[in-house]
Amino acid sequence: MSMSIGGIASGLDTASIIDQFMQVEAIPRTQLQTKQKTTETFVAALQALNTKVSSLTENAAKAMKSASFDVWKGTASSDSVTVSTGTGAAAGTLEFRVDALAQGKSTLSGVLADASSLLTGGDFTITKGDGSTHTITPVSSSLADLASAINSDAESGVKATIVNTTDGSRLQLTATKTGATDGAFTITSGTAEAGFSSIRGAQDAQITLWPSLGLPGSTVTSASNTFSDVMAGVNVTVTKVSAPTDDPITVDVAKDTEAVSKLANNLVAQLNQVINEVASRSKVTTSTGSSGQQTTTGGLFTGDSATRQLVSRLTEAGSYAVDGRSPSEIGIEITRDGTFTFNEEKFQEAFAADPAGTQAFLTAVATRVENVGKATSDKYDGSLTLRVQSQQSLVRDYGTQIESWDRRLEQRRANYVQIYTALESALSNLQSQGTWLSSQLSSLPSTSS
Repeated sequence: MSMSIGGIASGLDTASIIDQFMQVEAIPRTQLQTKQKTTETFVAALQALNTKVSSLTENAAKAMKSASFDVWKGTASSDSVTVSTGTGAAAGTLEFRVDALAQGKSTLSGVLADASSLLTGGDFTITKGDGSTHTITPVSSSLADLASAINSDAESGVKATIVNTTDGSRLQLTATKTGATDGAFTITSGTAEAGFSSIRGAQDAQITLWPSLGLPGSTVTSASNTFSDVMAGVNVTVTKVSAPTDDPITVDVAKDTEAVSKLANNLVAQLNQVINEVASRSKVTTSTGSSGQQTTTGGLFTGDSATRQLVSRLTEAGSYAVDGRSPSEIGIEITRDGTFTFNEEKFQEAFAADPAGTQAFLTAVATRVENVGKATSDKYDGSLTLRVQSQQSLVRDYGTQIESWDRRLEQRRANYVQIYTALESALSNLQSQGTWLSSQLSSLPSTSS
């Protein structure tokens, strides 16, 4: 970098002069920076809009699938029973009473000083309900080491607890699973279960279907308290045994109209998010300065034909008739401000009157919305996606131009410094010569008249 001798000879503030020159020279770079920042803001707005359009497209695609309408809801007449539905469920009703709940075996030893009486050759062996055996080897014959070894072995199927009483320590063994088979076990090492007292035995849960009929074969068992597929695609979980005087428990399975209604509601909500996003970024604001002059400022999308066209296409997709019928017939209504509202009551009435027709209607609307959304936000060739990429490329191009201007301005500053340094040097030489001439003239002898 060139050295500047600012104002030594001329008395001028050459550094300030150069800075002012450079401010003028840097105007194109400043303009590029402004354009880059504006474009970056525009890109961020387009990306936010694209995200909302993508979410709308996903919701529309979901509303197009027949599986989305195959939703069922189960209810029970007793709070002690819960019902869940899954694939294959259908409308139906079932009556039953709960005869027993599933449980696993639990047994308690007598007072033990240690675990030696339960071991054979240092091993503790359990025979499970399915007849398989499992061997555990504790590090010592202490009760604590045996309990630790049992609890550390995930395959044992048993949980061990040391209970300290006034008489001494006892070992409680409890199955980790329930059911007549899965929850059963027998100690087969040492003295086996001699001295053990049964707390409870292993058993399956059991219900009796249509208890008032007393039909043979109407009992159903389960290793857990959940009965799967007594009704296709339906799981029934019981938590309480029915008392002799209790009425039979009734389970009803019906179409989950709330879930179906939510498909339409979500579609409308997502439509509004996109429409409102464009509207909020297209809003024109007017402000008044201190001088009283009004300034009008447009939003990022003000005058942008692409986003305006997107809203227009989505509005058409959501509001145009399907086979001569308005979407308002199923509760999808357009308002004066261009947004949509969803009338759930009207949708529910339409679905109750004609489930298949209402499904087809909603699917048609969703398909149109999905087509617009996909053409806009597809990650490879969506129009909005491509526009984001184009604007990002423009940001990078601005960055390249700014870097070029940085190099140009650096060289320009160096040139100014060199020019003014040379000027100061020349002035300094002239001043030195003037001083020498003055000294020479003053040394000449004076003449008298």
